Amino acid sequence: MTNNQEARAVILVVDDEAGMREGCRRALGPSGYTVDTADAVTTGLDMVRRGHYDLYLVDVLLPDGSGLDLVEQILEVDPRAVCIIVTGFGTVQMAVEAIQLGAYDFLSKPFTTDELLVAVSRGLERRRLKDVQEQAEELTRAKAELERLDEAKSYLMLRVAHELRAPVAAVQSYINLILAGYIEEGDLKPTLSRVHERLQEMLDLISDLLELAHLRQIQDRIAEEASLQPVADILEEVAGLFREQAQQKKQSFEIKILDRPTLKADRKHLRQIWTNLISNAIKYTPEGGRIDVSLGIEDGQAIGTVADSGIGISDEDMAHLFQEFFRTDEAKASGAIGTGLGLSIVKQIVGSYGGEIKATSKLGEGTRFTFSLPLEQKAAEPHEEITAPKARPRRRLLLPTTHSRAIISGEDSMGEDRT
Repeated sequence: MTNNQEARAVILVVDDEAGMREGCRRALGPSGYTVDTADAVTTGLDMVRRGHYDLYLVDVLLPDGSGLDLVEQILEVDPRAVCIIVTGFGTVQMAVEAIQLGAYDFLSKPFTTDELLVAVSRGLERRRLKDVQEQAEELTRAKAELERLDEAKSYLMLRVAHELRAPVAAVQSYINLILAGYIEEGDLKPTLSRVHERLQEMLDLISDLLELAHLRQIQDRIAEEASLQPVADILEEVAGLFREQAQQKKQSFEIKILDRPTLKADRKHLRQIWTNLISNAIKYTPEGGRIDVSLGIEDGQAIGTVADSGIGISDEDMAHLFQEFFRTDEAKASGAIGTGLGLSIVKQIVGSYGGEIKATSKLGEGTRFTFSLPLEQKAAEPHEEITAPKARPRRRLLLPTTHSRAIISGEDSMGEDRT
């Protein structure tokens, strides 16, 4: 803190003696400090909540409580606060207790103007060092986060290039065979059909990448596009689109709606949750298998489940289930085409609305996904109410002091030579 910054510092003096409050104001004012005063714990706490102070001078014995408890309350509101305990009934034990509670320094009445100015100057320097240290830590965290993001971006670019290369190479091979005349006319249509499938694979991957990027961009603004949506109606709509696909695989496809919750969300996002989970269940469940979907309400949350009797997931793979591009060896071996982004999209959507998604599975026996979405958006956490602490017993031991310049004693009838 520079001298100019120190001079503009705002100090709160909490003391029940009018002479002490005014004495501190007269001692600190000429040095450029702004001084506010309070005469009790309750008024002091109210000023702490309403204003910003660089340093606090707090008397130990106040009419409605203890200054030591007040220091604790101040530090809860402002963890970087610098507090100096002031008392005329000081002991070494009290000084130790004050420091243990988080106070920076200790002044015993009566004290001189010089002693007060030195203590305040040191306290403000302490505050400046705290601020500098916090800024340095924040810069370190920001640097680490930038490095992590850069590494993640590089990894994502490599994965995208790798995932796109396979279908592009396949399409190129088919086209080269056609152009070279190696594909007979009777095989031309099946070959073009395979080209179409690989191109669709690329389009699906690109669409999922764009959707994932969009979700991350609007995560902080997702509520702006939200409106009340009937979750059960959306489930029934999505299920209708997949029923024929399940029938083609002779799968049992059951939908159980226990409740019909309504929550504030983007309709498209709710469709994506159900679509990705149900699509995966049908895709990775063999013919004749079973898919059970349910929706209900529990503890103020919409609870959705999608369970199947499919290929399942090993315990080792469960840890990577929601990572981008992750597909288990069993999923790849099944022959089903996938981008490995569907579950990442679901997790991103559910998390954006303050919900959670979990999975349980056993290899070869099936998987169950369960997601929860709060029916009401959580309000901001209220500030903890600060109440006046109980008064502590008064201590009666006086300590000797040295005198230099004017003396601040807290007496109302202060002489002309006193601050």
